[in-house]
Order: sequence, then structure tokens, then C-alpha cells
Amino acid sequence: MRTRQLARAHRDPVTGLLTRTGFEVAAARTLTKANAVGLLDLDGFKPINDTHGHHTGDRVLRTVARRLDAELGTAAVTGRLGGDELAFVAHLSELDQLDRLLSALTAPITLPDLGRPLHVGVSLGITTVTTPVPDLNEALDGADLAMYEAKTHRVGWRVHSPQTVPEFKKAVLCPPPCEGEPVGLMPTDTAGR
Repeated sequence: MRTRQLARAHRDPVTGLLTRTGFEVAAARTLTKANAVGLLDLDGFKPINDTHGHHTGDRVLRTVARRLDAELGTAAVTGRLGGDELAFVAHLSELDQLDRLLSALTAPITLPDLGRPLHVGVSLGITTVTTPVPDLNEALDGADLAMYEAKTHRVGWRVHSPQTVPEFKKAVLCPPPCEGEPVGLMPTDTAGR
């Protein structure tokens, strides 16, 4: 019975994904077998809650969570860190997989009782996992910065290597362009879309 209680405590009751605590435990164990840590935020989710109510918002979150699990497969660790922020640790075979993931997550969501599909966008930040394997919190910080970059520039996703976090912070968070730097300058080993 205690094992079942602990398992439930580590599962988000709305999405079925791991809670923040459950995700941190499972992700730390899986990090050595992964090459990517991702953090995503749903764009346009608040208006769905405000217009259609939290019950509908929960159904949208469940749909997005199922799609995330389906696209990443059973080897990935997925979690809901809070609100409409989801995270994963996975082994991605190619960058094109990110385009497919975004397409799946942002496909119209049809709920029969609404009569029309709902649409949410996604801002996704990815940190590459290198050797030596980074600390999970460090990897999530890098993914958060990349997600912020994707959201700011209204692009689907950004990827960067954790070694570039200081340079990445400077490029992303630098108020108007730094002297002598063009707008939108990003580190050369930062890739993305």
C-alpha cells in the first residue's frame, strides 16, 4: 500500500506525467543514457482556461502529455513541473525529431463537447547532454534559457550545449544589442530553429 501511495505522489493527477519530485528522481537516473533535456511551455494556454474553464484546460494538458509520451517513447522520462510547464529527458536520434514533436504537440485538439478545435503553441528549449554528464538542475537551467529564447523570438525550439550557458545568458539576456554586436547574436555552437 505504501508503494502505491508513493507512486501516486510522484504522478501528476491531471496529466499522468511525473510530478517535479518524481521527474527529478527518475531523470537523474536516466541522464547518462540520454542526449537531451527538454523544457517546454504551452503558449496560449491561459486564454483556454479563462474562456473554457480549468476542466477544459486540464483536458488540453492531458492531451499534450499523451502526445509528448507518444512522440518520445517509453525510454524517455517526462514530467509536469508545474502549471503548463513540462520537461523530458530523452535520447533524440536527430534534430528533425524536434520538428515532429512540435507538430504533434501543436496539432489542433478536438474536444467533442466544444464543437471546435482548440490550439496551443509550444516554446521548447533543449540542452544537449555531454560527457561528463551535467547536473540535472544545470541542464534544466540551460533548457530554460533556450526555451526563453524560443519564446522571445517566437520560434518553435532552440538547442544549445550546456558549456555555452554563460555566453548564452549574455546573448539572450543582454539588453539592447551589446556594443558592436548585431541584434540576435547567438553563440556559434548554439543551434536551433
